[in-house]
Formats: sequence, C-alpha cells, structure tokens
Amino acid sequence: MKVIWPCPWFGDYRVPVFEELNNLFEYNFKVFYSKQDVTQSVDSKMIKRLGNSTEGLIGKTIRIGDHSSDFANKDLIIRYQPGLYKKIKDFNPDIIIVEAFGGWSMIGILYGILHRKKIMLFYERTAYVERNSPWWRTLYRKIIGKAIDAFLINGQLTREYLENGLGFKKQPKTEGLMVADSKGLENAVNSFPNEEKNELKKSLQLNSGLTYLFVGQIVERKGITQLLEAWEEHIQQHTEDNLLVIGTGILLEKLQHKYRGVQSIHLLGRIEYDEVYKYYAIANVFVMPTLEDNWCLVVPEAMACKLPIACSIYNGGHLELIEEGKNGYRFDPLKKESIIQTLSLFHHSNLNKMGNTSYFIVQNYTPEIAARKIYNACLSLYNQY
Repeated sequence: MKVIWPCPWFGDYRVPVFEELNNLFEYNFKVFYSKQDVTQSVDSKMIKRLGNSTEGLIGKTIRIGDHSSDFANKDLIIRYQPGLYKKIKDFNPDIIIVEAFGGWSMIGILYGILHRKKIMLFYERTAYVERNSPWWRTLYRKIIGKAIDAFLINGQLTREYLENGLGFKKQPKTEGLMVADSKGLENAVNSFPNEEKNELKKSLQLNSGLTYLFVGQIVERKGITQLLEAWEEHIQQHTEDNLLVIGTGILLEKLQHKYRGVQSIHLLGRIEYDEVYKYYAIANVFVMPTLEDNWCLVVPEAMACKLPIACSIYNGGHLELIEEGKNGYRFDPLKKESIIQTLSLFHHSNLNKMGNTSYFIVQNYTPEIAARKIYNACLSLYNQY
C-alpha cells in the first residue's frame, strides 16, 4: 500500500504524526509541502525525520481579501504548485490524502478520479468557524466532497459540520487526529527543580493565590481582550491571584500599555518555546478564551502538563478535551460574567485531581495514536480495491 499526502502547510505538531506514518507504511509514504509556507523549523524537521519520504516544493501563494484579520473566511488563499500532478503520478499511490478543500487538494482529487484511486480528506473546521463562509465556497465544498471516499477529522464538531452543513453523511470519518507533540514539554515540566520554580515565582512576584496561564497569539481572535477585561473584576474578589500571558501579536503593545498599572497581569510577550515549560510548571490553571479555533493545540499541551483547563466554548476541541467539573470548565468568552464565574470556580476545586484527569484524557490524543488511526483508515480503504 502506497500513500501520498500533499499538504501545503502545517505546524511542528504534525511532524511526529508523519514520521510515525512513514514507519507504519514501511516508507511507502510521501509528504509534499510548500517550502515557503511552513516555518524553517518545520522544514528542517521534515527533512531530518522523514528523509526521502518528504519534499518541500516552491510554488506561489496568493491572498485576496482582508489580510489584517485572522478570523476564518476574511480572505481567500490560493496556492498554485507547478508540477504537483506529475509528482503524484510518479509516486503512483494507492491512496491520496488531501488537505481540506484548497488548491493542492483539487490536484490530488483530480488525479484520484482520473486514475481511480481512493481519496481521503483531512479536515479540521467546524460549523462555528465556518459561520461566515460565503455561499459559493460552501457550494464548492459540497461538489468537491462527492469525490471523497473517507474523511480524517478532529472530532465531533467537525463531523457535525461535514454531515449536517455539507451533507457528507455516508463517508466514513476517523476522529481524534489533531494532536500536540507534548512529550518533550511534559518531561521538561517534570524535571524542573522546585528551587528554580520558586525563583521564577519570586521574580514574577507571584502571591499565595492561584496563577492562571494563557499561551497564544495576542490577537482579537484569541479572546485575550475579553479575558483581561474580566480579570479586572476577578481580581477584586481574589486579590492574590495572578495571570501570566505569553505570546506576541498585534494587540500586545496596546494591552501592555493599558494594563501597565495592574500588578496581577503579567504580559510577558514572546518566550522561547524551549523556555515555555517553566511557566506551565508554575501555573495552577490554564485559560483559553479563544473566540474561534478548530482545535487549539496549546490546550492538550497544558493537559499533558497536568493543568486544569478553563476553555472557551468556541474552541472546536472542547467536547473531547473538557469533562465539565472533572478536569476543567467551559465558558463563553463573549459574556464577561461567564469568564468571571469560571475563573472563580477553580478556587473551590481539587486542582491536583483535575490536573491528573487532564493528563489521563490527553493520553488518547498522541501522535502515535493519531498515526495508527490514519493507518487503519487507509488500510480499510485499500481493502476495498
């Protein structure tokens, strides 16, 4: 069985999944990606860990629309990759896995139709994320999707969108495939000495209250503005609490200026990834107030570090990752009172027990498990030939 996956863009988190798939397919596996669209870190990791089973391609990317917003459907991204069809043909795959409904997918789907190959589509989005999708884009997806034999997806909300929003009820769907590579982070937290933890807490002037942590982009979509506004009221009741905010983005300077006089808010800016584990280690609760996300990967990272989670209902993974009252709580970041009430709940919760439950849940979402699920889905399709 030979499998090819033309995937123009992905983050570091996908590399270990590809590596595991390469082993499962006994190197009869190929990943093409857009060299100019992935980070240098991803490019170097792919070459190092997959060798001849991957190739970065140089093509063209065109963006039309509102570039200033990172909400979905505010612009149109068109990726054109000369020679991709020939590269797929030369590999002669039995199964083609395409990524969402973009330009590269059209090439893979066209090859699959013309050569009667099985086609799988990896998809992440939810009905909420696609709430502003124009009619022509939805129609395009409904037409293209008819050629798909099976879907690889995040979870329940993606399934509901594919089945109820796009009408793909009959095709099999494999869930639980959006995973974080958090083993290194987990190990670093476990080996962080208590003495250094205390030094870091002292340098940040953390008090005896709870320390809440946010890690992500400092942009409108992540809900950081709503979180900080609610925090000002939260701190009136829980005066010893602190909020650590890690990340960069267009709103950082503005928010640093606005909250410069609030001692409990620590807008730390960019922290190198190799140092982020220290902040997971000193936090009591992880907060994700996103206004729109398919499956926010920092949440399973925090869970791997045994943290309780306060999670937005607009994070596509909240149904799978949050067991209400057991490893955390859900809230609506568009309602200030919902944020305030949720933050307060952790003062009346068994945080150690919650953290252990987080860790237990996230063990079902590892690169190894995701790769095995994808492999089994491919094998099932292959057996239909």
